[in-house]
Amino acid sequence: MKQRRIRTLLGIILTLLLLLPVIQDNRPALLQRFEYDLYDMRLKYFVKPGLDLRIVIVDVDEKSLAEQGRWPWNRAKLAQLLDQLFDHYGVAIAGFDMVFSEADNSIDLNQLTAMLLEGQSTPDLTTLLQQLNPDRQLAAAIRDRPVVLGYAFDRSDRELLEGDPGIAAIQSHPMLDQQSIPRAKGIIASVDALQSQQSYSGFFDNPMVDADGVYRRVPMLQRYQGQYYPSLSLAMWLALFEERQAVPEFEADLFGEHEALVAINAAGQPIPVDRSGAVLVPYRGGQGSFPYISATDVITGEADPVLLKGVIVLIGTSAAGLLDLRVTPVSSRYPGVEVHANILSGLLDDRIASEPDYTLGVEILQILVSGILLSILIPRSSVMFSTVITLVWASCLIAFNLYAWQSLLWVIPLGYTLFLVLSLYLFQQTTGYFFEARNIKLLTGQFGHYIPPEVVQELSRQEEGVHLRGENRDMTVFFSDIRGFTQISEQLPPQQLTRMMNIYLTEMTHIIHQQRGTVDKYIGDAVMAFWGAPLQDEEHAKHGLDTALEMLSQLPQLNRRLVAAGLPEVKIGMGLHSGTMSVGNMGSEFRMAYTVMGDAVNLASRLEGLTKFYGCPLLVTGELYTRLPGYIYRRIDCARVKGRSEPVELFQPMAAIGAGGTELFEQVQLFNQGVELYRERQWVAASNRFQQWLDIYPEDRVAELYLKRITQLQSNDPGEGWDAVFSHQQK
Repeated sequence: MKQRRIRTLLGIILTLLLLLPVIQDNRPALLQRFEYDLYDMRLKYFVKPGLDLRIVIVDVDEKSLAEQGRWPWNRAKLAQLLDQLFDHYGVAIAGFDMVFSEADNSIDLNQLTAMLLEGQSTPDLTTLLQQLNPDRQLAAAIRDRPVVLGYAFDRSDRELLEGDPGIAAIQSHPMLDQQSIPRAKGIIASVDALQSQQSYSGFFDNPMVDADGVYRRVPMLQRYQGQYYPSLSLAMWLALFEERQAVPEFEADLFGEHEALVAINAAGQPIPVDRSGAVLVPYRGGQGSFPYISATDVITGEADPVLLKGVIVLIGTSAAGLLDLRVTPVSSRYPGVEVHANILSGLLDDRIASEPDYTLGVEILQILVSGILLSILIPRSSVMFSTVITLVWASCLIAFNLYAWQSLLWVIPLGYTLFLVLSLYLFQQTTGYFFEARNIKLLTGQFGHYIPPEVVQELSRQEEGVHLRGENRDMTVFFSDIRGFTQISEQLPPQQLTRMMNIYLTEMTHIIHQQRGTVDKYIGDAVMAFWGAPLQDEEHAKHGLDTALEMLSQLPQLNRRLVAAGLPEVKIGMGLHSGTMSVGNMGSEFRMAYTVMGDAVNLASRLEGLTKFYGCPLLVTGELYTRLPGYIYRRIDCARVKGRSEPVELFQPMAAIGAGGTELFEQVQLFNQGVELYRERQWVAASNRFQQWLDIYPEDRVAELYLKRITQLQSNDPGEGWDAVFSHQQK
């Protein structure tokens, strides 16, 4: 019990030590990578199948480059692209996942030729250049249309880049200033000729790529010059509903010390974010989760109008040479434009998963519960059961986590908790092994010479442990002795006598151990053993009697071995009794022994001595006879033994019922009838029964004793007060 408490305490200490990095938000890199992997697995498992037809990507792909020329295109082409999208196809909104940071001074020769051929007179050069200016044409195409331009913030220490990011989604906000929102030092924005025409614009860079280079989260806001500007997806969401401002939402953090950013309310819909204003990208699946239409097909009017009518359009690039590919949980080569498309899709479905501050409390709670639960249960369970407990608990954690992911849109960290569960299991099993090995070594030193190894193993697993102090227990005690041992020892040389005793005691001890008995001591040729200690044994009486009967059954084979070795045969007498006796480590300061004492022990010793008088190999008391009715017993006598005033019923167990056969049962019944008739003073009838018994077993000493007593009693009537008790004055 003490060792289990120690293991429980160590498990709780280990739990608290592993909990510190979670509270301090300083997890080891390897465990953080494991958490990333678990996140990616859940994301892939719950991907939403099918295309989202509400969002279409107009793609500057390899086909577009082949037909329209190398990138960057003259912006007159992009103006033509926008005119087609809104005027011909009727899209709802368009966003550029690209930036036009430099003026376009090129001239579209095809457009120039067309103007010259169609014009009635040659325009002056200034007017011609203004009409052919690509930026002016693109600006005209953007004007009064829901078009969102993209730009990129810069956070390097180089000379600051300046530009106009458009209108901020949130003006300066004191509480927002306390959050860990990314801060930009510069900006790469579109030229003023374009930016001034459009109120909506958003950044497409991601300063929050995870340590392994994977796009799992994207900031919805970045701080620049004291104001907060929206991402491309957030700007498109605001533009879709003709909203200009977003509203941050805060809640008290886990410890109630600070207000933490939990959401950004845009167009009446709260978008769950973390303290950094980042959203977990709700990937629908791998590349191609949205319809792709080649940009050249839109320009030439060959695109399917059904796909574009009333949809949200993102204009981006997937051509390999344009380097807009990202590493994501669903693909290692994923077009960056689809990242924004997935966020917009999640906003439309209101299925943005979140990892707000209260999930930290949930994680701490599941770590504490896991640590305390396993620290209590594993030390008190077997290896198999503790393995089952660990697997079941881990399964429950995973099931709850998946339920929270799918139904509640909670992203609860799981990796650290599973690591703790595995660590506790291995730690508890390892410490349990060393404690058990120590226990077995200690117990082997205490009991190894007296009880079988498997009982030592079982003792080491006892819930209450093992103590050696004295106590009273209901037990069974056994004594055996070799008949005529003094004469045998006088006839044999010491070496042969030693060999004979080693063979005999080894075989007898083996039988005792088979029946879970404890060898108390060897006293010359005598053996003392008991059942019911140190290990509790509810069937100690049965085990003791089975041991004695097995010894008798194995004695002929043992004698054949002795004869083959040139040694004499042996006969044994055994006494067996069940009752309350004292057991414990007893002795002096100089020597201690784990043994039993008490009246019940003395009585068993008397029984072993009486086997010589009655000529029976085994005697038991009426107490054991009453406890074990499933055996054939011969009723031997009712006797008063030395040291006891109360008479004792004596029985000779012959065999288990069914093992001795019908004939033996009937024969024993014949003898027992003789004893009953004897006690009823029916001398003639009793003599007939005993004589019939002697006809079967002519050398039986008990029947001869009864016939002798009957002869004496017939000549000297004992009277009505006779109790049929025979008194033994000596052992």
